[in-house]
Amino acid sequence: MAEVRHANERPTGISSRVVPAAGETRPWKVRGVVIDLPVVVDWMCMNATGCEDTRVEATVDLIKGVPQVTDVRLLAATGLNLGALQRDFRWASPLEVVTGLMPELLKKGIDPFAVDLPLTGFPAVAAKPQRRPGALSDEFLTTIAREYTVRGRGYATSLAEEYYVTPRTVVSWVEKARARGLLTRPHSRGAVGGNIVRGH
Repeated sequence: MAEVRHANERPTGISSRVVPAAGETRPWKVRGVVIDLPVVVDWMCMNATGCEDTRVEATVDLIKGVPQVTDVRLLAATGLNLGALQRDFRWASPLEVVTGLMPELLKKGIDPFAVDLPLTGFPAVAAKPQRRPGALSDEFLTTIAREYTVRGRGYATSLAEEYYVTPRTVVSWVEKARARGLLTRPHSRGAVGGNIVRGH
């Protein structure tokens, strides 16, 4: 479920939002709703001290009646983590937010500009396991494992809301990540934790 945001604060870890972009507004009608473009879909990583590590901003505008990504900005005050971007960045995801997620939120009466997007990665709409049952890629499981290590206790409930699954399903994804060698075991039995295995 999308989470209502509070003021302009961003949570520790990864968050994603969509905001109206500057410029002339062009309405796009889709599946019974209207979306005013352009918009900016962002992805931000905040460290534990509340400072911004990395921000990605993608502008989606209406070109010849079709939404298109027209601009992407990658910003990092201390330098871009190219390995993380190679692993996490998905070029098509901002467009999928606009063409897939925003219409669904609007149809449910949810203002997409007033919520944190239910996403991980950048954003992980494109990585959601909506293919055949059980077809979970290493990329998807690594994304889940990374969020698990950031969120700690309570991870299953929060990720379940974002991915529209049960907490037990989220736990099974973490177990699969461990079984595939993508995530190490925690240091003590029953604890939450582990490390992402490099190279995945």
